[in-house]
Amino acid sequence: MKIVEFTTQKQGNKKDIVKVKIHVDFDYKNMLANDIALLKSVSFGDMKNLCLSKGLVFTDQDLQDAMYGTVYGRKGLVVGMEQSLEGNNPDTTSTKYSDHPSVLYVKVLNSTQENYITGVIISEEIVAKDPNPQPYKAVNSGIIVQLKNTIKKNFNLETDKLKTYKLNSLDGLETKE
Repeated sequence: MKIVEFTTQKQGNKKDIVKVKIHVDFDYKNMLANDIALLKSVSFGDMKNLCLSKGLVFTDQDLQDAMYGTVYGRKGLVVGMEQSLEGNNPDTTSTKYSDHPSVLYVKVLNSTQENYITGVIISEEIVAKDPNPQPYKAVNSGIIVQLKNTIKKNFNLETDKLKTYKLNSLDGLETKE
């Protein structure tokens, strides 16, 4: 297991400085297969009861779409994972990045040439809090997104533990030989 530790500034509303520890030599396809199997093992009734217990108001079709929908804007969790597993997910962001020419596990955002690293989060510790965080904007997610978020959170999906961080520095990272 290859563990990488680094310090970076978070992106978004709170620009805290964080010390991060991630596992970078993960098997994404295996993680997808495990998550798909887990989601398919849960009955529709059990999934419905879970989402109802969280106070969500939805139709059976909404829940069906959240799991297995194929229409744009209503693509299901399982459908997206299966497309990624097969390498044909039209919503993938992988084409936006290139491998770093000399540093292992680092990818370069093609549009800005900024460095990023992705891994399974082990820990994230705040080193310095952002003194002027931006207030969060109210988010009014649609019911499909709410259902998918509820399902992901409840089942602790392996792929949901993957995080991508912008790297401010490549110091201390392993170089390619």
